[in-house]
Amino acid sequence: MSENMRIIFDNVHDSAALTATTNALPIANTQRTGRSYIWRSTSSTDQVITATLSSPKFLGALVLGQHNISTTGRVRIELLLSGGVVFDSEFRLPSEVKPLGEWIVGVDPWGVSNLTLLPTRQFVVWMDEEILCDSYRITINDPSNPDGYLQLGRIFAGQYYSPDKNPTYGLTLEWQDFGENVRTESGSLRTIGEGFARALNFDLDFLNKNGMADLTLNLVRAGKGKEVYINIYPEQGGVKEAAHAFVAKRSSNFSTTANFFNNWATQLTFEEA
Repeated sequence: MSENMRIIFDNVHDSAALTATTNALPIANTQRTGRSYIWRSTSSTDQVITATLSSPKFLGALVLGQHNISTTGRVRIELLLSGGVVFDSEFRLPSEVKPLGEWIVGVDPWGVSNLTLLPTRQFVVWMDEEILCDSYRITINDPSNPDGYLQLGRIFAGQYYSPDKNPTYGLTLEWQDFGENVRTESGSLRTIGEGFARALNFDLDFLNKNGMADLTLNLVRAGKGKEVYINIYPEQGGVKEAAHAFVAKRSSNFSTTANFFNNWATQLTFEEA
């Protein structure tokens, strides 16, 4: 499985029947567009989320967005078919602890994670191959969570598109800052508003016939209004991957250029949803 850019266009989680151990805020919020819609448990005791699909589907990845799982918390993903487990991620740490080469004795707390400093946090499990299942189960173990509850935003599950060749050099990641600096009558500088959204602009200059066809079908079907999950540096870890991976919508028009024999190129821009 290559580590080229991956995009989940068709999120099967949105049509699944969901249950959760507890619901301070409903688990159905993980199927809704908008950052303000979240699932929240009533406590930090073990939580199990189950999703039952209307029919068996092939899954290649599962993403938990906007989570608050601590650096000591653990997550387990299981895919099931006719009641039997066909994939088990076993328990994994969703937050990468700062490695010893970067961790500074006496300065950094033990077990600190740089990823907690980002505006949103995510956890993704990639399958080595696409697996047929009719349900999946997410188990979260984080009894020492300082918030006293567990929380998830958008959940994505499905197959993903990945080009044979990665974006060419020149990829741009922009952090759009919603804060606006305004001068008061006394001359002081005040900031109005807050928050961030990311925008990715990149070129795919080496699309063969099949790659161009697959990308065209996915982008045209999704349009600009459908949320997708994009990850430019899958499985590479750290801030590099986390900063370049998020739920997004395409903001650019889609066009392809046949730039030489049996090859097409396109430029795309995705904005964080």
